Amino acid sequence: MRATVTESGTATPTVAWSRYENLDLWATWSPQVQEVIAASRRLAPGLKGLVVGPLGVRLPFEVLTVDTEAMEWSWHVRFGLVHATLEHTVRAAPGGGSTSELVIHAPAYAVLTYRPVAAMALRSLVDA
Repeated sequence: MRATVTESGTATPTVAWSRYENLDLWATWSPQVQEVIAASRRLAPGLKGLVVGPLGVRLPFEVLTVDTEAMEWSWHVRFGLVHATLEHTVRAAPGGGSTSELVIHAPAYAVLTYRPVAAMALRSLVDA
């Protein structure tokens, strides 16, 4: 299944993008992330690691693409047998602020479960 989540807020695109780029900031805007364990603290193609979620659940990930200039990146995340590919973008919002879009490619039950959590995280990402 493919689903899109879009949220807009008052943070500038540069601020929202920096929150994606710096893995140490993920826990500040994404309530489902407690920690990111990876060799680098910045997004980079090929970067592998673990996202630590509620109750210490560890999800392996690999960053597939990063285009800093276009403010776009994608990654593959695994939760047991569930595999998901997530595509992220940050854009300037009309009238100011920024818009973040997430395209989720995963089994339907995973998309339906994750979509509301993702929307909440994106709202925090783009808030000033």
